[in-house]
Amino acid sequence: MRQIPISALTPGMVTAEDIVSFDHVTIVPKGIILTENIISRLEGYAIYYAHIEDDLVVDLSTPMANPAVLMQDASITNLYNLEKQPEIKPTENRQFQRFSQSFARCAEHYEANLMKSLYRNEPFRANELLKETMALLHQDKQEVSIFDMLLNMHNPEDSVYNHCIDVALISNVLSRWLRFSETDQMMATACGLFHDVGKFMLPTGVLCKPGKLTPDEFEIVKTHTTEGFHLLGRYSSIPEPVKNAALMHHEKCDGSGYPYGLKGDDIDRFSKIVTIADIFDAMTSERVYRAAMCPFSVIKYFEDDGIQKYEIKYILTFLENVSNTYLNHRVTLSNGMEGNVIFINPDNFSKPVVRMENNEIIDLQKSYYQSMMQLSNRKNISIETII
Repeated sequence: MRQIPISALTPGMVTAEDIVSFDHVTIVPKGIILTENIISRLEGYAIYYAHIEDDLVVDLSTPMANPAVLMQDASITNLYNLEKQPEIKPTENRQFQRFSQSFARCAEHYEANLMKSLYRNEPFRANELLKETMALLHQDKQEVSIFDMLLNMHNPEDSVYNHCIDVALISNVLSRWLRFSETDQMMATACGLFHDVGKFMLPTGVLCKPGKLTPDEFEIVKTHTTEGFHLLGRYSSIPEPVKNAALMHHEKCDGSGYPYGLKGDDIDRFSKIVTIADIFDAMTSERVYRAAMCPFSVIKYFEDDGIQKYEIKYILTFLENVSNTYLNHRVTLSNGMEGNVIFINPDNFSKPVVRMENNEIIDLQKSYYQSMMQLSNRKNISIETII
């Protein structure tokens, strides 16, 4: 047995001891034949050395050493973060039915409250709406899988109220991933819940147009940020971060946003959370003029859009965690095949590892790089839909 650096591992070597993570979780058990895929995964962990059997190297050209065959061995599923529990689709369980009903009531109350406040000069019961929205996060003393629920709820008729509730829930989850205090989690939720109220001050023909906006119409839509800020300013009970979220949720850290082109620390931290939640929900929602985008396509959008546009800690935390919520989900690939997501690549969240129905393992990140470098005849494969 010899100890060698992870960087010196080569395919065919056999582990002499369990390879464990810093928190003592077994990543690769003793006696496993190392492959290129396994070695590349190890590089994503804070592991620097491994104990290898002396002078024992297996020829990986033999069928038994094929990575696809090895992946059938449950002893290395920890490496691929494979969830053993079968996925339960939300639309098939009672929790989803209760969630969707509670969500619909929440949206109805939101609309009725805001309209009465705007047109009848009645009090704006923001705290009641926030409390009702927070209640959606838990049912029967169990935490709700928000991203699963929202993925199955979207339809072309989604209103601005629905969108605001979506963004509130996603903002809450992101603030928890960022380990915000409970008070700040509540504030992030409120910022998401009221971020788009300015849209109710826009002309109905522009707001509800079932197609692409003209440049002049888009300029009108952009005013919803300042309109929302002034609308919320009518109510003394609304905290400053909530008003700022209405104003700043389209600002970007590199100054490319609107309405003022603010940069970095000039943007309220809660607004930075709402920005990410707003974009993710808008792009994964179905509209009358376009289909909903697959969450992995939206993750790729964030990666391609340039993370410098977002608070770096916030966007990386979001992408890592939201991609992991789709582990073990069944997906359709661009080649028409179906499989299950079994591992999220830590340096390319939009291109996970998928186990196909025939037990073939497809690493979408490797497929992407091969297609880019023209090292393979296989076309670039991506996830088209989450089933």
